[in-house]
Amino acid sequence: MKVYIMGSDQRIVRCARVSFAKDEEVDKERDTRLIRYLFQHKHASPFEHVIIAFEADKGLWLEILKNLPSPAVQVYYSKGYIWLNLRNYINAMELFPSEVKKALEEKLPATTAIIFGQEPQAYSTDHAYVKDKIETSSGWLGLVDSLELGTDMDYYTFVVECPLFVARQWHRHRFGSYNEVSRRYVSYEPDFYTPGYLRKQAKSNKQASIEEPVEEPWNSLFLKKINWYVQDLQDLYKAMTEKEVAKELARGILPQFMKTRFYWTVPRVALDNFITLRTHEGAQKEIREFAEAIKDLVGYRETDKKLRL
Repeated sequence: MKVYIMGSDQRIVRCARVSFAKDEEVDKERDTRLIRYLFQHKHASPFEHVIIAFEADKGLWLEILKNLPSPAVQVYYSKGYIWLNLRNYINAMELFPSEVKKALEEKLPATTAIIFGQEPQAYSTDHAYVKDKIETSSGWLGLVDSLELGTDMDYYTFVVECPLFVARQWHRHRFGSYNEVSRRYVSYEPDFYTPGYLRKQAKSNKQASIEEPVEEPWNSLFLKKINWYVQDLQDLYKAMTEKEVAKELARGILPQFMKTRFYWTVPRVALDNFITLRTHEGAQKEIREFAEAIKDLVGYRETDKKLRL
């Protein structure tokens, strides 16, 4: 039986530490302690960014589904492979072949040791923070990893830095796993996106813009005011946190132009749906640029053009 794993011990740590905007740091001893803390305290979302696929027939998949301890445990089948993430494996590990455990022990030695109550003797890291990176007008996107076996459930992990309003549009695509910077935990001065010019509202589409700037002097005047307000709110945020106002409250005054960063692990079926919807001419320019960047990095499969809702 062939077993494929996307991820590493460090991947789990990166997806947890992004909450503190410290996902680029590497400290094997601290990282191992963090994995143990996440597992013991059931902070499970970082484990969702490790993906498992193994060869099996549909009969085994149906048998596993019949015996799942909870409908919340998700296990998928596509073209001869059973797919799941590490969180789901942990919640139903007794149902899976021993070869899966062995593959996990080789690929994630620290994490599996902790899961099975042992002392970690090794720690696996990612080869790089990102494999490929593309800049857009409002941020950047990096491909972290992929597991491609030619199925609808092939998986990809991206790290994205973008304005809040782009992230909130992105998170409407629910078939995937997200971990994001939290300003409850960080108080460093945030970065902001300011467009090069202010686009006009489209008359034929209530939610879209057109590639035409607002007339002068209004375009320049509004951009100046945006920069003033952003700076004022940034100064107010800094003053509030310096006077010990809780960060979870102080963050409320920061505008939607503030940038955030998040990890996104997503199956191919959902990724192609994202590309279809967000490269459409009616999509907002900023998120459309990210969708085009994803298309450049991993391509776009058009084998199934049926609308997926």
